Amino acid sequence: MADQHSYESILESISGGFFALDTQYRITYWNKAAEAGTGLPASEILGKHVFEVFPNAEGALLGEKYKLAMESRTFQSCETAYKDERFDVWYDVRIYPAETGLSVFFQDITEKKTERRQKEMLVEISRAINGSKHLDELCIKAAEKISLLFEIPSKFVCIYLFDPRGNEIRLVAPALMEVEFPQDAVHQPVTEEASRLAARAAWSKRVILSDRMDEGTIGPLFREEIDALKLKTLIVMPLLVQDEVQGVIEVLTIKEKDFVQGELEVLSVVANDLAGGMSRKRLIDELRTKNIELEAQTQKTVEASETLKKFLATFSHELRSPLNSIIGFSELLTKQLGELPHETVEEFMKNINTSGRHLQQIINDILDLSKIEAGKMELHIASYPVDYFQESIERVLASAIAEKKIHLHFSFDPDIDELVVDQTRFKQILINLVSNAIKFSKGGGNVTVRSERIGNDLQFAVEDHGLGIKREDQAGLFRPFKQVKSGKEMNHEGIGLGLAITKKLVELHGGTIWVESEWGKGTTMVFRIPMVVDATSERTVQAGMLLEALERENKPRAEGEKPLALIIEDAPQASELLRLYIESAGYRVEVAQNGAEAVDMAKRLHPSVITLDLMLPVKDGWQVLKELKRHPLCKHIPVIIVSIADEKNLGFSLGAVDYFVKPVNKEDLIQSLDKVYLVRKSDTRKPTVLVIDDDRAATDLIQVILENEGYRVLKAYQGTDGVEMAAREHPDLIILDLIMPETSGFNVAYQLKQIPATRAIPIIILTSMDIDSETQEQLGAYVSGLMSKSTFTKKDLLREIGNIESARFH
Repeated sequence: MADQHSYESILESISGGFFALDTQYRITYWNKAAEAGTGLPASEILGKHVFEVFPNAEGALLGEKYKLAMESRTFQSCETAYKDERFDVWYDVRIYPAETGLSVFFQDITEKKTERRQKEMLVEISRAINGSKHLDELCIKAAEKISLLFEIPSKFVCIYLFDPRGNEIRLVAPALMEVEFPQDAVHQPVTEEASRLAARAAWSKRVILSDRMDEGTIGPLFREEIDALKLKTLIVMPLLVQDEVQGVIEVLTIKEKDFVQGELEVLSVVANDLAGGMSRKRLIDELRTKNIELEAQTQKTVEASETLKKFLATFSHELRSPLNSIIGFSELLTKQLGELPHETVEEFMKNINTSGRHLQQIINDILDLSKIEAGKMELHIASYPVDYFQESIERVLASAIAEKKIHLHFSFDPDIDELVVDQTRFKQILINLVSNAIKFSKGGGNVTVRSERIGNDLQFAVEDHGLGIKREDQAGLFRPFKQVKSGKEMNHEGIGLGLAITKKLVELHGGTIWVESEWGKGTTMVFRIPMVVDATSERTVQAGMLLEALERENKPRAEGEKPLALIIEDAPQASELLRLYIESAGYRVEVAQNGAEAVDMAKRLHPSVITLDLMLPVKDGWQVLKELKRHPLCKHIPVIIVSIADEKNLGFSLGAVDYFVKPVNKEDLIQSLDKVYLVRKSDTRKPTVLVIDDDRAATDLIQVILENEGYRVLKAYQGTDGVEMAAREHPDLIILDLIMPETSGFNVAYQLKQIPATRAIPIIILTSMDIDSETQEQLGAYVSGLMSKSTFTKKDLLREIGNIESARFH
């Protein structure tokens, strides 16, 4: 008995777990270390079959070892894991045959096993980092290794890369070709209000745990497989290097949320190494890109050196010719003005004016090309009537047309009455092409400007019937400083930049340009641009400020009183020239000579329009513009910037309604003043249209069309957002696409008709899908009109809206 007690004392004092089995595999002894290691008390264990207590051992390696030791009466050992929703433990098990059955010793080796797995995984991650050619490949390989660590399919490990330029995370792994991820999961803006956990983890830089699988990227796509694997917790961990986000990782585990500390420790070690690898790979990629750019830049420098030599030779000659005329004729006028007949003086003045304008055009071309090449020319996109461009061409080129007795014809597509372009640059494209056509046409010849719609693009053609261009000259036609030599009609003026600049401007609009010509039969210059020019949302908003400003109301004036213009300009000659221009447009004029005086006069006089120079004493023009737009008495006054500094983007963003680079053309300035003066005076509420469409280009086009017609436009890019906005804003009309992510247009239309607040709002369907008769019948109860996105025009849209308005009032 004493021996039995001594034996048990020894078994109770050892650090490892011990239990005994009889020949029927029933547990006959269970020491305290076994209780502590498994959390199972002896009172609940004794007498039970070992496979009843450890069901996962039956059929596994451990179960086979039990049977082999019992039947062969030989010592057996193995390392085995026990996993469930709470535990993840590794044991070193040693099985000894005994007279009464088996004696089993087991030691918890989880810590040692974890360390070994971490080391192995870090080695694998390092190999993936070093062996990957780019970041996307690194993420995919890392996801595969981490899935082995967590013993889950690799598709259940999501890795995102952070893009600091767009402030978003992009889903890279898993790369499932057969599965289409929602776009709002692939590209997630990193904001405090982000709806998805990955973006929220990137924003907060904290680990997020969730027991709701649908909150992850994979959960909604593989729900049945996740349930079958009994995965219970989603771990979302930001990948950080010195507190800077590199990406985010999402992993699923079978553990319950309160028991994932071990997984978090392992994953954090792996995440640190992965984040470091991402950071290094980014730096290597950036360095490689810089090296490629450096090589390209070196080549450009060599080419630029040759171009510069050619440019200086041409440029010096072209500058001297008009300068000689200006200096020569002005010197004669200065010394002999009283002796010369009036007709001679007038002829000299015309020569000076012509030479000055030619010199100005050369300088403008050089500046335009340098700005485009430097990537600093930005477009200000808005909607303009086609007639405006026709009038501009006829006005600017009137003298050239009259001199050669050219018959200029316009044949514009009647369905396209407005263009969404940069007004100044698009006008420059057309004037350059028409001007060239006139130069190379014979006296009394015809020049035709045509437009037509081709799919979702607009195509313009400028045709002349001159000598044409030889095939060998066509290849270099759009290169800088290249001039066509076509017999007597060669262009002896300019430095060969017109077509080079035109090509760059067309490409800035997202288009292409080419030449169609046959020697002896004439030339047609053709270019094509998208119906909606692709401008960033920021630029679109800034350019849209021009249209919004032109619609603001002016302060009512007494009948017969001229509107007041305030000129802010410190140079007396410049202010006097502006005064002459503006007074000829029917305005009274006041002049402020510095920034402080300007703000005070604007508050006191409340002019109808302000022209502003940016280079001012006391307070510069930018500060003046900011103060004017912040003051309640001045913020609605239209401001036209007239300055040497070409900063249109900044000017529009601060609220300017137009921007001219000195020297300003009189006709252009008066035209801008006319727009300000002829704003609408209606006090009635603008009708509101809600556009629900995930296609941003389509919504931008509709917004430009409708806002120009006096509508207020709201936009929603998802169906659920659109329903909420409709219920909140009560728009007069809804324009709805049928194909959208998450919620289809059919479902949105149905929901809108079920909500009392939105039930009566008419709906126009604008979609790219083919609408068959069955679908039309299905939609009939919910919508008021149908249009195809691929073929609709402004007239179609306004006609549909007009039909709805007519139906309401009749």
